[in-house]
Order: sequence, then C-alpha cells, then structure tokens
Amino acid sequence: MTPGYRALIHASELGRVPVALSNAENLFAELGVEAVEIRMVAYADGVKGFCADGPNTAFMDRLAEQGVQFVVCANSLRSRNLVIEDFPDYVSTVPAGIAELVVRQAEGWSYVRP
Repeated sequence: MTPGYRALIHASELGRVPVALSNAENLFAELGVEAVEIRMVAYADGVKGFCADGPNTAFMDRLAEQGVQFVVCANSLRSRNLVIEDFPDYVSTVPAGIAELVVRQAEGWSYVRP
C-alpha cells in the first residue's frame, strides 16, 4: 500500500529534536504507520540530536523500525566536526538540509517544524 501522506519534519535545534520525534509518533498513532511516510531532516544544531550516543537513540530506533527516514545535513556535520559514523546506521546524509526541505516541499511533502 502506498502511503497517502508524506510528512517532512524539520529539526534544526537540539532542544526541539524530542518534540520532532514525538510529532512522528503522533502522526503514526493518528494516521497509521501504513498511511504516512515520514522523513526527518536535521541541520544546524539539530544534527546533534540524532547522534548514536545521545538520549534520543532508543526513540529513533523505534521510529526507524516503523519506517521513519532520518537524514542529516553534510554541511552541518562538517561545521560541527561530526561524521556519519557518529550516527545510527539508518541515518543518511544530504548535501544541504535546507535544500532537502525545499526540494521535498516542491514534491508535495507536508512540512512540519516543531
């Protein structure tokens, strides 16, 4: 079944990452896991909230198992001396987080900024 909804959740502040994760969980609870595709995009200090050794990892693991896609901005990683190995295996990079947001919205994804 193809999801009827696509949500793009923006996380650019470290302190807002838990809220962003809760937004994803709430979308699944309300619409159903099969009905919504979720892509979480982190850049700036938000990338730190996706690190493998951080307090959000267990929550992220559960969401990833349900199909949430996690991406981090390569520009933000470089400016913070982070590498992709600092993140769980299911996290991938995009060249620029801001460009990812613009492109996905042009494709019709719903934008959420907690």
